Amino acid sequence: MTKIAIVTDSTADMALTYYDENDVTMVPLMVRFGEEAYKDWVEMPPERFYPMLRASDILPKTSQPSVQEFIEAYSKYESYDHIFSIHLSGHLSGTIQSADIASRNVNVPVTVVDSKLASVGTAFIVNETIKARNAGNDVAEITALIEGLVRDTRLLFCVDTLKYLELGGRIGKAQALAGSILNIKPILTLEDGVVVPFKKVKGRKKIFKEIVELLSAQSAERLTIGIIHADAPEAARELEGHIKDAGIDYDLVLATQIGSVIGTYVGPGTFGIMYYPHG
Repeated sequence: MTKIAIVTDSTADMALTYYDENDVTMVPLMVRFGEEAYKDWVEMPPERFYPMLRASDILPKTSQPSVQEFIEAYSKYESYDHIFSIHLSGHLSGTIQSADIASRNVNVPVTVVDSKLASVGTAFIVNETIKARNAGNDVAEITALIEGLVRDTRLLFCVDTLKYLELGGRIGKAQALAGSILNIKPILTLEDGVVVPFKKVKGRKKIFKEIVELLSAQSAERLTIGIIHADAPEAARELEGHIKDAGIDYDLVLATQIGSVIGTYVGPGTFGIMYYPHG
């Protein structure tokens, strides 16, 4: 049987136990408050991060893993046949560049995957790759699966304010949604890995309505979804409640908090959904 390893980075926003339980190596990004640097999720879990972010007068800085960190991660698997290294959008971070350079400096074949997503979107691709590996799929089968997942997985999220995306320089074309109109809330998405506007609505109720209408319009028989939040568990619960009340047929496969690196750019109060249509 083909021996396949899976590597990802901390912006998949899964608890550390998830990686241990599923035999995945996670390479953390860094977040810095002034002179103090912390490994995302490893030294800076969400429960610690959001109180610090709210209390800080300046936006934290983030940094990608080094090439050497990826070389060390890959080198553990030199007796394996292949590594799939799955990461957040290359438009949002240089992480994939570090992974790509490292992949050319180890003695094992590595497929570096730009998920063109972030957070639970990346986690979903990792999760499906785990299932395929555990089912005994070969490299070609897993490669085809991942290509389809990258193409068809969608991510919608609503930020409480555009301030963090603007300060962090990650706003992309979503700048078009900036404005000071009272209670206007932008729904954002990622297109080809870039943050772009999906819709601008007034008030939280309309956010849920728009998301539910979008999900209801999918032609799939059943949706696979994942829900995320940045220190806003009540919003995550409310979102799933609206989806359930609408009678949408779905499987909730992942539910998690947004970690410190992604949280630096979206800010507290953000919530969102990943969805993947079947059929």
